[in-house]
Amino acid sequence: MSTAATCRDCTSIMNFPKIGFGSDFEKLHEYLETILREFKRAKTLGQQDDALQTLYEIFVECSQEGWDGYDAVPITEEAYLEAKIFLLSLPITSFIPMPEVTPQPNGEIAFEWSKGNRQIFIASVSGQHEITFAGLFGVNRIHGTEYFADSLPQVILENLRRLYLLG
Repeated sequence: MSTAATCRDCTSIMNFPKIGFGSDFEKLHEYLETILREFKRAKTLGQQDDALQTLYEIFVECSQEGWDGYDAVPITEEAYLEAKIFLLSLPITSFIPMPEVTPQPNGEIAFEWSKGNRQIFIASVSGQHEITFAGLFGVNRIHGTEYFADSLPQVILENLRRLYLLG
């Protein structure tokens, strides 16, 4: 049997007390932890869907010569499909967000992660099976080009970890 106790700061399910006793409390705590995990998972999957939708809108809006009002190269179907594979290859976690997706005047599609002052990582694809990337981590910088077919190069994942887990 469990004993009920008043919780003054339990304004929502997200603020469930961590201290309690009894088998009912343990069962309830496990159940609520499962709900929170699924909520976080659904939220990150929703972010991926939003990024994919943005990518599609970019493709539609920027697939014509001069889409920027100047001399921008059109986003090709190859670049779009490669960018889609890139987004689908990203790990779905609660600590690494989906990137901001932007078209580039040279026909590439860029993915940007920013975590404040001098903490940024950008990768871009053009449909040529290459990822170009650059990162600024405080005073440290990195840049390069990697082959890209159907899985993310390890260096991309390492730099995302560097930005969000080590930075």
